[in-house]
Formats: sequence, structure tokens, C-alpha cells
Amino acid sequence: MCLKVSSYVMGSYELYFCINDIEPFCQDELALYRQCAEKRAELESFKMEYANARLECNTADERANILASEVIGLEEKALRLRSNELKLERQLENSQAEISSFNLYHWCIH
Repeated sequence: MCLKVSSYVMGSYELYFCINDIEPFCQDELALYRQCAEKRAELESFKMEYANARLECNTADERANILASEVIGLEEKALRLRSNELKLERQLENSQAEISSFNLYHWCIH
């Protein structure tokens, strides 16, 4: 059985060792190297997953800010429209009062 010690563990070299050719006390060390490499790979995978999650959170935060700005803009527009509606209602009431007054004046003249 041969074991590949990755370049990540051993620097820039990729080494292959045959377990039968190595003294027994080295087998434990190679097993530790393999475990270390596996743990590093798990850690790198976790770091990548974490970085992706942070990116998604940042994107969601940006989208939430955009939506909040849109909501504020729509609320401001609704307030302006309501204000205009109230002004128009007052103008209509004034116009109706003028018409009634004119009709009354016109009726009194004839």
C-alpha cells in the first residue's frame, strides 16, 4: 500500500511512500500527516463556505438597504399625493361654495 503525501503537507514536493518500505514508527507520523492534510482541507472548505455565507449576507444587506430606500421614497410620494388630494378637496369645496353663491346671487337678481 502506497501513501501520497500532498504538496500542501510537504511543501512544494509531492511524495509517495510505500508503507511496507518505511519503518513502523514512521507509519504513525504519516498517518498524522494524512490527518493533518484532511483537517486542513476541511478547514479550507469551512473557510470557503463561511466566505460565501458572508457574501450572501452582504448581498442581502445591500438589497435590504435598497428596498428600505424604495419604501421611504414611496412613503414620501404617498404623503405628497395625499397633501395634493387635500388641497384639491379644499379647492373643490371653495369652487362649490362660489357656484352656490353665484347661483343664489343669480336667483335673487331674477
